Amino acid sequence: MEITFVEAFDLPDAWFTLLGHVLDHGREYVVDQGSFEGRKRKELQFVTLKVTNPEQRPLVPPMPPGVSIPPPTTMEYAEEYYHSYFVGADKQPHEEYT
Repeated sequence: MEITFVEAFDLPDAWFTLLGHVLDHGREYVVDQGSFEGRKRKELQFVTLKVTNPEQRPLVPPMPPGVSIPPPTTMEYAEEYYHSYFVGADKQPHEEYT
C-alpha cells in the first residue's frame, strides 16, 4: 500500500497539495458503474493529512484565473454544512447523532 502524507498550512494549501499528488502519483482507473461509467479517474491509496492552521481564512480554496478545475466547494455550502451538522440539533434520516 502506498501511503501519502501531506502537511499543509491551511485548507487551500491542503487542497492544492493533494490535487498535485493525485495528478502526479494517482492510480488511474475506469469507473465501471454509475452515472460516470466509462470515465477515467485517479485516486490515492491512502492519505494522511495534517493541517496546521485549519482556521485560517479562506476556508474554501480560491481558484486561479484560467484554471478549468472547479473549486471543491463554495463558502455558502461550507457554512450551511457547519450550521446543519455542527451547530444544529436536527437529525437527518439514517443518522445516529448530530
